[in-house]
Amino acid sequence: MFVQILIYTYLGICAGMILFNIATALLSRRREHRSFCDGIRLELTVSQELDRLAETGAVSERHLRFMERRLRRVNGMAAFDAALERLRVRRPELTRSYLTALNGVMITLAEDYCRRDEIEAAYFPYIIKKYQLLGGADDAPLKEELLKLLNEPSIYCRENAMQALYTSGDAQIIVRALRIIDASSLYYNPKLLADGLLNFNGDETELSEALWAAFEDFKVWMQVTILNYFRFSSGAHCERVLALLNDGARDDELRFSCLRYFGRYPYEPVYPDLLRYATPSENARWEYAAIASSVLASYPGEQTLTTLKQNLYHPNWYIRFNASQSLERLGCGYRDLIDVIEGHDRYASEILRYRFDVRELEERKEDAVCTTV
Repeated sequence: MFVQILIYTYLGICAGMILFNIATALLSRRREHRSFCDGIRLELTVSQELDRLAETGAVSERHLRFMERRLRRVNGMAAFDAALERLRVRRPELTRSYLTALNGVMITLAEDYCRRDEIEAAYFPYIIKKYQLLGGADDAPLKEELLKLLNEPSIYCRENAMQALYTSGDAQIIVRALRIIDASSLYYNPKLLADGLLNFNGDETELSEALWAAFEDFKVWMQVTILNYFRFSSGAHCERVLALLNDGARDDELRFSCLRYFGRYPYEPVYPDLLRYATPSENARWEYAAIASSVLASYPGEQTLTTLKQNLYHPNWYIRFNASQSLERLGCGYRDLIDVIEGHDRYASEILRYRFDVRELEERKEDAVCTTV
């Protein structure tokens, strides 16, 4: 009897789970259908307003009030997003003018969305970024609301707010945003910031000058982030970066970033300094020699080869590895380095053999791909 009760209980639980899954699937399909229908209806409404905009050159106050009510709900904002995706393909110019006319509505909505939970608050700047709603003369209140999101604990809120601000093309607002992040105790991945700055929609020269003007006000980690942005954006900062590199009072991480900058943008005046940093010293951290050994791949010459060959004998693996990699990039072959390969230092010989083996494998893969094609 007890076994039968267990079996019936188990069957009841299974039946309940099946019914729950069926009900969930039906509700999900109903929700998707309703969302699709809402999007179609909203698209029709906006399309009619676009016709009116084309005729009169203005959006009606009644429509603006309707959109303000409709977009307060996240479902309404999602339907609006779906409608705009289709309309901006068919009628791009009118859609752009329409979004400009909605600026006042968006400012009102920003105050509301920024007070909500992190998921809904993060969705609003995503819409601003996607349709580039910043950049007008009267968008200052919207920027201020986005700056407030930079104090939210959620990284989604902060990153979406920054992505929206990048579209503004306003260098000063970006500097303000970086100051807020720098002063905050919340962690922000430096790579997100460095990569994000590359998405700036305005004048890159203006942004660079604004960043340099505020450079000394930032903490070291933010200064490194800014230098990483410069490394991937422009080679126009060599003189300033060289001054930072040779400033012994600067943080080591900042100077490491300066070295990497010159690996991307060869600059002749820095060459003697690179040779000096590539020469290991007891008074300097080993990272200087390791990074400089990698950077020297962009500076061919006899002194470069001599320094790199000497670093092949260094006990630090990273210095040896970077030196061997740079020698390979400079086109050195087996014959050029025969004295090291056949020498008595096993570690130096092994690191070069490893590099040559890797290069041979890569060449075989390329040949195999070419043969297949």
